[in-house]
Amino acid sequence: YRFVYPIERETTEESIEACEAAWAFYGGVFEVVLPDNTKAIVEQPDPLYPKIVRTFREYSQARDFFVDPARVRRPKDKGRVESSVKYVRNDCFAGEILHDVEGARVRALEWTREEAGLEPHRVTRRRPREHFETVEKPALKPAPTAPYDTPVWSRPRVAPDQHAQVANALYSLPREYVGRKIEARADAQTVRFYVRGDLVKAHARVGEGERQTAPADF
Repeated sequence: YRFVYPIERETTEESIEACEAAWAFYGGVFEVVLPDNTKAIVEQPDPLYPKIVRTFREYSQARDFFVDPARVRRPKDKGRVESSVKYVRNDCFAGEILHDVEGARVRALEWTREEAGLEPHRVTRRRPREHFETVEKPALKPAPTAPYDTPVWSRPRVAPDQHAQVANALYSLPREYVGRKIEARADAQTVRFYVRGDLVKAHARVGEGERQTAPADF
C-alpha cells in the first residue's frame, strides 16, 4: 500500500517531513524503514554498519524505528526502489498537469487511496488498501501526536568576545572555548553546545540578530 509524497529538494529536513506525512497517512509508525542511500539520510553506506546522518538518526530514535538502508549495488534492494519510482511516475503522474508540489501531493494522495490502493495485487489478488487496514495496520507503533521539532547541527567557532553564532544569533560560552570550533544543536526552543559529545552550555534560543549572554560565562 504505497504512500507517495513529492518533495522539491532532497534534504534531511524534507525527508523527515515526508516521514511525518507517512505516519499520519498510515496511522502509525513502521518498525523498520528501508531508505535508498540518499545523502539526506545515509552519510556513509556500508552493508553492516551504515552511518546515518545525525539529524535523521535523532529523528528515528525519537519516533522509535530502525533505519536499514538498501545495500549498495544489490539489484534486489535497489531494483525494488527504482521499479516503484517508475510505476508511480507512469501510473500516477503521466498525463497530469501539475502546477506546484502541493498539487502533486494532492494528486498522489488521491491516486494512492482510490486507484493504486484499490487495484488487486497481481500475486495475492488482494486490494492493498484493504489488506493494509485489516492485517498490517494493527501491527504498527502508535502514530505521533505532536509535530517533530527538527534540530539543526552546526560547528561554529567561539569568537574572542566569547560568543558563537548559531542560526544568525549569538550565544555566550565560557572563556576556555575561545578560538575553538564546537558542535551546536539548535531546535525551536534551545541551543546546546557540545565538546566531544559532552554538553558544555545550553541557552534558550533567540531570534536572528539577537544575543544571549550568560553573566556566569564572564
